[in-house]
Amino acid sequence: MSVTYMMRLKIVAFVVVCFLLWQTLRHFPSFSEFSNQSLSHHWETVVPSRVPPIIVTVFYEALCPDSRSFFTKQLLPTFEKIPHLIQVNLVPYGKAKTETVEAGYMFSCQHGPLECQANKIHACAISKVTQPDTQLKYTTCMISDNMNPEKIGEECAQEHGVKWKSIAECAAGSEGDELLKRHGDTTNALYPRVNFIPTVLLNQSQDSQPAILKDLLREVCTRLQEQRLQSVPECG
Repeated sequence: MSVTYMMRLKIVAFVVVCFLLWQTLRHFPSFSEFSNQSLSHHWETVVPSRVPPIIVTVFYEALCPDSRSFFTKQLLPTFEKIPHLIQVNLVPYGKAKTETVEAGYMFSCQHGPLECQANKIHACAISKVTQPDTQLKYTTCMISDNMNPEKIGEECAQEHGVKWKSIAECAAGSEGDELLKRHGDTTNALYPRVNFIPTVLLNQSQDSQPAILKDLLREVCTRLQEQRLQSVPECG
């Protein structure tokens, strides 16, 4: 067998092997695709899903000085700093009492009838103003000077672009009574029972009340960091 023939045979064999290898590899994803798929799968399994915001539930009274202080110095400033990291739920009732009468409901409030009227306006505002930032700014504006509930309600409505008419009609009618009664049911269902106003829950927990009332932002950030197991840049 000649040397030339042997060389040709080796070349043919080499070509055949290369062709077979190419046919095999063309059915597999490229390295970059494989790497991207692997990394994507790894990322999905290791990185946790987005942690939900902290739910801040505030049980308060419209004429309560401590409630006013909490709204203006803690609640609104905290919301303005981390609006996407907290969800605010407002419950205007406090230490009021509800009596069922033939015409509907009769309310008695810790700071007198004027507070019942103001609480009712707050309840209607919470129902009618559904945009979170506008709702909180509006209720904070009202609670800053709630000694004339209708006057301040209308003035704050103009300031924050809120439709006062629907709130006023709600507060003057049975809808306002029903809303306030519902807030009373929510307040009375709280355990332990409310003994200080405001009472503030973080994710349904009443723990650390003095700390929450003193520095809401810090307490919210602490819970966010515990949930995420890492620091939260917005809290820095």
